[in-house]
Amino acid sequence: MNDKHRLTFRNLYNKWDNPFSVSDNSSIEIAESFSDFVSKENSMFLSLRSVFTPSVTNEFKVQYQRAERIFSPNSELPSQNIPRAIVQVESVLPNGKTSNRSVQLGGQRFTPETNLENQIQISNTTYLTKGKFNFTFGTDNMITALETQLSNEQNGRFFFDSLDDFDNLNPSRFAREVPLQGSTLVKQTVLDLSVFGQVEFDINPNLNFSAGIRYDATAFVNSAEFNPLVFQELGIRTDVKPEDFDNIQPRFQLIWNIKGKDTDILKLGGGIFTSQPHYYAQVNNIQNSGTLIGAVDVTGADVPSPDFPGYRNDPSTVPGVPAGVTPFSTINAVSPDFEIPTIYKANVNYTHFFGDKYSLGVNAIFSHTKNNYVYQEANLVSEPYFVTPEGREVFVPANTIPSNGRADWTASRASDLVGRTLVLNSDGILDNLALVVEGSAKIGEDGYLNASFTVNSSKDNSSYNCCVANTSTFLPVTGDPRDLNYGYSDNHFDTKLVVNGATPTWKGFTLGATVVGTGGSRYSLHTSGNKSANGDFNLSNDIAYIYDPADPSTPQNIVDDYNEILNDPETTDGFKEYLRESFGGFAERNGGKNPFRATVDLRLQKKIEFNGSKSALEFSADVFNFMNLLNKEWGRTNNFSRRRNFMNITGFDQNTKSYTYSVQTGAGTEPINGTPWRLQLGVRYSFN
Repeated sequence: MNDKHRLTFRNLYNKWDNPFSVSDNSSIEIAESFSDFVSKENSMFLSLRSVFTPSVTNEFKVQYQRAERIFSPNSELPSQNIPRAIVQVESVLPNGKTSNRSVQLGGQRFTPETNLENQIQISNTTYLTKGKFNFTFGTDNMITALETQLSNEQNGRFFFDSLDDFDNLNPSRFAREVPLQGSTLVKQTVLDLSVFGQVEFDINPNLNFSAGIRYDATAFVNSAEFNPLVFQELGIRTDVKPEDFDNIQPRFQLIWNIKGKDTDILKLGGGIFTSQPHYYAQVNNIQNSGTLIGAVDVTGADVPSPDFPGYRNDPSTVPGVPAGVTPFSTINAVSPDFEIPTIYKANVNYTHFFGDKYSLGVNAIFSHTKNNYVYQEANLVSEPYFVTPEGREVFVPANTIPSNGRADWTASRASDLVGRTLVLNSDGILDNLALVVEGSAKIGEDGYLNASFTVNSSKDNSSYNCCVANTSTFLPVTGDPRDLNYGYSDNHFDTKLVVNGATPTWKGFTLGATVVGTGGSRYSLHTSGNKSANGDFNLSNDIAYIYDPADPSTPQNIVDDYNEILNDPETTDGFKEYLRESFGGFAERNGGKNPFRATVDLRLQKKIEFNGSKSALEFSADVFNFMNLLNKEWGRTNNFSRRRNFMNITGFDQNTKSYTYSVQTGAGTEPINGTPWRLQLGVRYSFN
């Protein structure tokens, strides 16, 4: 605009069409259960940078963003979706081992879903130099208007205990969240506010210090409706909002150029950081206050007979609330003691430079997170009704469990006037410690090699991250789902290797390679069979009890199956070790360890320059997972997924108050997964 002021405008539009991309949480899903995803975003950005004096610069920014994200059912299904059929299938494999999987057809649990977001962001940052001190002051604020249409579990689901039951259309359970007032569109406005300041200066010519402090706050304008019945029965207010306004966050960094030679650099830093309350959580709370949606969850003779062809032709025929039945409601609420997750971080980094071509460094990183998000069961009896001989707490009366072992979770409620109640708490913790060794080398004129090796440990008591409240309760436990289970995180890995390099350019050609390898990701052994061993709502959170084959009371069929697994050469050594370590107790959460696996990507590039290097044409070819191209047996991963079903509930003995089990003898056989090789060709024209 003039010598002091510069105005910048930018507009960015993005459309991402990703069909057939969103899966559900069953072991095997046929094609129609995969939904489509489309995302459209437009961002308009305006920035005014003003240099008032040589020592004062100010930058003012404003941005308007509109985003629309749509999860829609597979094109083979009606747009309203249809119920799911979840079929428990037990098979004898060609090698004689047994395997049990849940197979799903029909709809998908959280489609259709729409998210419309209109957001205005206003920020201002002022840079001030006063002598040797460089100051930064600023504020960053957002106003977000959201319209969210969730349909989680509203299409319904039928459970079948076997293929024969499915063939005979004989489901054992039907569950559905039923809209009571038509559309469940949730509208809300959220304010995010912040202010920060920082100072940076040289203590001496070789020692630089910076320190700052930041304050953040999020305010949800809209609250859920107050439900007097929930307050009367459980003492929980459904209109509490997830707010925390005391998040002051100091941080610092020290950089020491040892002896001023630019060969040895030591960095030390630390600080406190907070997160932003998840908008999706408040959508859960508003929608599930008990006034918009009613729950249907029936077993036995009360289960309606399914008509899957009819649902496809007319989704309105899906069973809803039976005539004369008063539905209970699933409740999501916020604890009045809720606090924002806070992370304490520290790291120390040392790097040595060998001339101008080589470097070697080590970085130690520590972080501790407290007040992490987790939803807790609130409408659950305070004490278990009984404990099995193996030590598992069960929260339904033993006499309500039929001979097939299918517990009815509704008998576990503290109040039978209210449905399942999940309250957003701040009980989660996370500890992370990592050591990274990294190096770099310059090769020839423009070639390079960078490499890093990480040793890592991540432990938490709940790996819940987002979004639907029920997902928080997938944490594997031995009994009481409210007893969070500290151990290796779902996101843990032991080691990671990253190598990236490129050859010097030769006649316009450059060959690059990237190697990425990870080892030590974790998995748990679970109880399965589409049945709840502890009697709660969730069918996926029961850690397996592993019998001791040396104990005379262990059923012979289990002893035989364990021995078959341990003597089988196709069972991985890591699985055998995890199994042996678990004898006579509950398997450790994420106690199974996956081996190290790596993939190699290659890139060949040819550059042709024109007009004295003022323009150029570049051709490129990328091969992802190159080793798989050479041999289809290479470049695979054989990692077990986080949840490995192992012990299947087959029945319940009223005399001993214990479950009977079968063993999936094929559980220890390595799966085959990963991404096959892919070839990508590209062309690029550049000019100056």
